[in-house]
Amino acid sequence: MDRLPFGRGIIEGVPVAPPTHLPRREALRVYQGFDDLPPATGPRLLGDGVTMLVHHPHPRPVRQGPLRVMTYNILLGGERRALLEAYFAALEETGRMPDIIALQEACQPTAVELARDYGFHLAYQGRDIDGPVVNGKAILSRYPLLEAVHFTYDFPTEARVAAATRQGFMGELDEDRGAIFALIDVCGRPVALYNVHHSLGDSGINAGQLWQLQALVHAREGVPSIALGDFNANINVKQHYSLLPNPLRKHEPTETVLDYESRYGDVHPSVGDWGVGNIADVRVRRALHALEHELPDPLRRARALRVRMPDGSHMSPDEAREILVKGTHPKNSAMWMRLQDVADMSTLNSLPDGAGVVPATGKRFDTFFASRELEPLLLEVDHSTDASDHLPCIADFELRDLRH
Repeated sequence: MDRLPFGRGIIEGVPVAPPTHLPRREALRVYQGFDDLPPATGPRLLGDGVTMLVHHPHPRPVRQGPLRVMTYNILLGGERRALLEAYFAALEETGRMPDIIALQEACQPTAVELARDYGFHLAYQGRDIDGPVVNGKAILSRYPLLEAVHFTYDFPTEARVAAATRQGFMGELDEDRGAIFALIDVCGRPVALYNVHHSLGDSGINAGQLWQLQALVHAREGVPSIALGDFNANINVKQHYSLLPNPLRKHEPTETVLDYESRYGDVHPSVGDWGVGNIADVRVRRALHALEHELPDPLRRARALRVRMPDGSHMSPDEAREILVKGTHPKNSAMWMRLQDVADMSTLNSLPDGAGVVPATGKRFDTFFASRELEPLLLEVDHSTDASDHLPCIADFELRDLRH
């Protein structure tokens, strides 16, 4: 029902189109190699707000086969450093290293070291001096980077104050958020990449960020594009309710607000929002529907969906649902929660609660949206690492020519 056009006029304040102006474009510096990069000097080592485009003098070769892309929120600049380094080393040693990696919550030193040591070109932007904080975002690519820039979303102070008043505290609403953009040469064809880290805590701000992202995508219309990153909204939930009666949806994917409430309840994980969260607001769902019209969600199109388990094995969402249907694991048991997270391809990695139980969240905050020229072959959530409170997400794409 969220998608029906007649609903747009009856919910006050729901935007129906991207803004006519683009978010603010930040300054750019270009470097040939890593030797002359200015050090980050702020308390979180995020940088000075100027976008850095660094061309690696000796990039490693790209993988054979489809284009492999990863998005990963690495937690406060790579706070669990030893686990993060071990994860990247394992990716390289096993031949699973993606061609392109989008990082959120990166700091400048971590982004630079990963790019330099593993043979990636780098686009990076972050700020923790001389202005509002911008949490670090990076694009690492073994394909050449043709362009790069950071776009900072435009939200007036009064909008942030109103949002903080609604939620009762400022939280991360005093931070600037945006998208770092790169135009990438993939075997002679340009591909546009938009790496985002959207706000948690106020659904109106989150919806507005989605509309500003769409304005950026529209500005590059006709170029195969991927928007990816940490959207801080559960992308799985597409509408408030289904016309199908609840018993028929008992073991369907969690695609409605009512599905989520019936399965997960008012869950309070250590990461993400509580309960249904931002996605319960129709403004967020409307903005996501519009974005998906431009860049469809690969979850609905991929030939294969899977979760890499902690032991390295794979399980598909369908396999997890088949086990859940049998009813051998009681609801809210430890195994039920792990299977439910697989069934909904959750990307959040919560700490245990006070009783020592890791709650199931069922939330897919970290994901991809890709234009139709990019056919998704595989979508994977990687549960084999605890290097962050988010989980790495990987997608394989085949770049097609739709002109013929």
